[in-house]
Amino acid sequence: MRVIKQNTLTYESFNKSLPYLTKSNGPGGSQRFINLDLGKEEDKSINKSLKLILEFKASIAKSKTNDQIFSLFEDTVKRILNIKELNIFIPDYEGNLLVSVFPALSERMSFFINKLFENKILKEVIYIGNPKIIVDSLVYNIDGTKTSYLLIPLGNESLDINGHNSNEGILVLSLASGCSETSPEILLIQLALAFILAQISFVNKQVDLKNKIDELQTYQSKLANDFKLSAIGELTSGIVEEILSPLQVITSTTELLRTEDNQVDGEVIDTINQQVKKVKSIINNLLKFAGNNDAKSKVQPCNINELIKEFYELTYSSLNNDKYECITDLEENLPPVITQPNSIYQLLTNILSIIRAGKGNEGGILIQTKYRDEKVEIRFLTTDMDEKLKQKNLKNNKDMNLRIINNIMTNHEGDLFIDSDNTNGTVIILSFPLKRNLG
Repeated sequence: MRVIKQNTLTYESFNKSLPYLTKSNGPGGSQRFINLDLGKEEDKSINKSLKLILEFKASIAKSKTNDQIFSLFEDTVKRILNIKELNIFIPDYEGNLLVSVFPALSERMSFFINKLFENKILKEVIYIGNPKIIVDSLVYNIDGTKTSYLLIPLGNESLDINGHNSNEGILVLSLASGCSETSPEILLIQLALAFILAQISFVNKQVDLKNKIDELQTYQSKLANDFKLSAIGELTSGIVEEILSPLQVITSTTELLRTEDNQVDGEVIDTINQQVKKVKSIINNLLKFAGNNDAKSKVQPCNINELIKEFYELTYSSLNNDKYECITDLEENLPPVITQPNSIYQLLTNILSIIRAGKGNEGGILIQTKYRDEKVEIRFLTTDMDEKLKQKNLKNNKDMNLRIINNIMTNHEGDLFIDSDNTNGTVIILSFPLKRNLG
């Protein structure tokens, strides 16, 4: 005799039901089934999973860095599912390669995932938005089975890691044992993934806020220390007007003397006129430099050489007074850089302040521009040596001028290199990339 069950959803095999058998008390007692609520075991599993996720959420809420968040996430996932390794991948700005979030990455996973990326398979998985298991046809495990990878799209969340921001990321897990795409463990991993993406976004915003506050304090300190120069800058137009009016009187008077029948030498009058023109030229450069117009505050393609020439003409007299010999070597046909003219003026002003704050008040300065490796470089070479400008001390340097330069170059996605020694003097290199992420 056999029993045929049509619904075997909760049916258990005979050997599994043995623990549920017990013997009746008394002589001649027979075996009987005891009543058992099978749902209690399932409830225990759910409670255990929820407790694990809640503990994970509480742990990452205390994390201050992305590395701590990733480490906790990896430990939690390994408690949920039997995996060998995991990593999160996002495309770079150009979308032609993948960037791994975790530093530890096996060569096999990197090769396999990039092959999927090249073949557009990852993009299809991300577009569909559902977890997908893909078998690696080349690598076999010890037991003869093939290695499988579980791919879980990040969804609509945007992940910003090390300057790479993308909502087309994907979580990749190398499975150590069998798993199906409908396993309940995957839902737990997706829930933990949503938590870390939110926490990463929060941590990044905190770091960005701190950087902005530091930058604001730097400019405030600079402005407070240079308040006299700032006041003069604000009064530039009025001061220039006061200078131009007497110059006009001098010019008119000298020309009047030329027309008079007197003993005044014509060469003397020409000399006076030349000096007046020179003063007017300097004033015009000052007005152009200090002018507050919309064009200078807009991001636009800028000719770096022209901006350097304008700055050079303005500061040439001041450098000569300090016995600095300044020479420019500007490469022709330099491609334009996406920037603001005011930003370049600010860089040049602060670099000049650093150089002139050195030990001596005399020396030589060479300003060069070069184009190489799709980057425009501005190089400053000076004979002065300054201990605080050594490259090894640059990261934690507290000099306000240097911090302003570093902030401006960071905003331009560029690089700053400074080195100083007794043999070669000081070298300052500003490197501007032609391709920028303006999104």
